[in-house]
Amino acid sequence: MFIKAHCPVCGTDVYHNIRLHALEHLSFEGEKEVCRYAVENVEVVDTLTEGDLIRDVLQRLHRIIHDGIEVEVLAGILKENYGITGICCRGLIERIQLELDMYCPDRKRLYFVESN
Repeated sequence: MFIKAHCPVCGTDVYHNIRLHALEHLSFEGEKEVCRYAVENVEVVDTLTEGDLIRDVLQRLHRIIHDGIEVEVLAGILKENYGITGICCRGLIERIQLELDMYCPDRKRLYFVESN
């Protein structure tokens, strides 16, 4: 799962790929099952700059991103395939728009800018 962080040394935004280790506790109350999770350990697997993460995403998704793609669909792909949190998706989608020269007039779909 990628989370956004601010580097205290250089001041840039970075993304940490973290791995959570949690314990699941099940308890039964009559016919109901209740789950509770306790975080046991958090491990930083990798750290990428925003630019590096965008390049990686674009290389892997170049066939999926098309004219008229829904913002929610792209956000779902980022969450599912990269484990990017919902809050971070918005900022990354804005960067993808800039990198691919796209616009979003209705705030629902992304379109490529036509160059004449």
